[in-house]
Amino acid sequence: MTALALWLLLVAGLDLVRSRLRFRLSSLVTAAAAGAVLSLLTAVAARPGGAGWAAWIIAAVGIAGWVMGSGVATALFAQVPTPGVPARITPALAAVGAYASFVAGLLALLLAGSAAGSASFITTGLARSGLGHLPAERVLLVAAALLVQISTANLIVRLLLDLVGVPASDNEKTLRGGRVLGPMERLVILGLGIGGSLTGAAIVVAAKSLLRFPELRVPRAGDPGYGGASDITEYFLVGSFASWLVALSSVAVIALSAG
Repeated sequence: MTALALWLLLVAGLDLVRSRLRFRLSSLVTAAAAGAVLSLLTAVAARPGGAGWAAWIIAAVGIAGWVMGSGVATALFAQVPTPGVPARITPALAAVGAYASFVAGLLALLLAGSAAGSASFITTGLARSGLGHLPAERVLLVAAALLVQISTANLIVRLLLDLVGVPASDNEKTLRGGRVLGPMERLVILGLGIGGSLTGAAIVVAAKSLLRFPELRVPRAGDPGYGGASDITEYFLVGSFASWLVALSSVAVIALSAG
């Protein structure tokens, strides 16, 4: 799981940096190439064995595909000019390619297990720090999961909303604060899940639904950028469930490492 944690840290770190940049194909290609190179350098440091190398190669291609696909899809869905992107590349195709790349890299390292390496220099460094009493692998996974919630998860949810035809940018004007609430609720669910309080996580989910219910009942068909009475409900349901699944999946991966 150490290799998976390191890869997720790379993905989340790249997503956090590029989320603040305007769309430029050259910058996107550079970021994708950097992600692939950093993945391979991390693999060298992790010293994988046998099938572990194959897993890291898939992960390197996966991070490049995720960066390119999600970047192009986000720009195309937002109708941002994308010079250099072939006309045959549709927003949906780019988004599906991004998801497939991410899942391929994730599964490759997850299935490789210990064969993907352990990066003993990192675990040794953690052991010498104030966190030495905690399992190094678990510390890395928790750090990766936290960073994923505030960067990569946002892209995963927004692309899904665009794919199902409920544009995130339009509906965010109606349910203001969604972009802030999403990462916050994921962090709370992750924290409660790691602490073993899944009941507490369920209460958070129920509380959000109750607080938003009055807004979902109010018709706003005349609002700018609003498509109809059902759009905002679909936005809330699809976005919320996708957000919760990302957080709960992170909890599950951390639980697997403990087992």
